[in-house]
Amino acid sequence: MNFAQRIPAHAQIQRHHDALVNRLNEHSSNYRDPVQAVPWKSLDAETAWLPEELLSLYGLPEYVQLSQDERIRLSQVEFVSFCELGLWLEALFIQRLGANSLQEMYRDPVSYHYQLHELREEVGHSLMFLELQQRAQLPFMTPLSERPPLARLFARYAPEGSAAFWATILVGEDVPDRMNRLIFARKDLPAAVLAITHIHMREEARHMAFARTTIQMRSQAMGRAKKRFISPILREVFRQFLRTSFFPGEQVYAAAGLSNPRIWARRVRRNPHRIHLMNQCAAPSRDFLRTQGFAL
Repeated sequence: MNFAQRIPAHAQIQRHHDALVNRLNEHSSNYRDPVQAVPWKSLDAETAWLPEELLSLYGLPEYVQLSQDERIRLSQVEFVSFCELGLWLEALFIQRLGANSLQEMYRDPVSYHYQLHELREEVGHSLMFLELQQRAQLPFMTPLSERPPLARLFARYAPEGSAAFWATILVGEDVPDRMNRLIFARKDLPAAVLAITHIHMREEARHMAFARTTIQMRSQAMGRAKKRFISPILREVFRQFLRTSFFPGEQVYAAAGLSNPRIWARRVRRNPHRIHLMNQCAAPSRDFLRTQGFAL
C-alpha cells in the first residue's frame, strides 16, 4: 500500500478540494468586464437570437402556423427571458454569499478567496444580462412571485457550506449551462448572443467545478438518514427550478406579440419536445447528485 492509499478518503477529498480552489483562483485572476466584451451592435432585430429547436413552442402542431416574423420575435424574447432567469439566479447567489462572507472568511479562507472571485463574476454576468434587457427594450417578464418559492427559500436558508446548499447552486448553474452549450454550438447566431453565452459558459465552468468538489467534500460528512431527509426537498427544488427554466409564463408570449398568451403557456407544459429537452439538460446534475447519495 502506498502513502496515498493510506490517506483517509475525506482527507483525499479535502486535498483535492483545496488544490482545485487554488487553481480556480489562478484562472479567475484575469478578469475582464463582460459588458465591454460583448459586441452589442451585432444584435439584429431582423434575425433569430435562439436556434429554432430551442424555442419553447417548437414541436407543437400550432408552432408551424406561426409566421417567420413571429418565430424570430419569439426567439429574441425567449433569449432575453433565459437571461432574466440567469439574473434571478445570480441575485440569489450574490445575496447568499454576501450575507455569509464574514463567517466563510474565518472558516475557510482559501474558499473565501475564490468566492470573492465568483461574486465579481456573478455581478458582471448580472450587468451583462441587464444590458441585454435594456437593449432589447423588454421589461422583466417573470414576476418574482412566479419564481420557485422552495428554491428561493432553500437557497437562502440551507446551511451555508452544506452539501444541500451547494447542490441547489449546482442545479441552478448546470442546467442553464446545458442550454448555453446548445446555443453556442450554433455559429449562425448574432455575435452578441454567442459572446454572452460563451462568457457565461467559461466562468460558470469554474463555479460548477467548485460546487461539485464542495458537494463531494460535504456529503462525506452526511449520514444516510440526513441524505434521505434532504432528498425529497432537493427533488422538489429541482422540479420547481426545471419548471421555471423551461416553461415560460404567459408574460413571455405576450411580450413576443402572440395572441392568447395564456393558451400558449398551457400548451408548452405538454410539449413533448420541450419535456425531452428539459430532461436532457437536467440529467448531468441529477446523475451527479445521485452518485453523492441523494435520491433524486
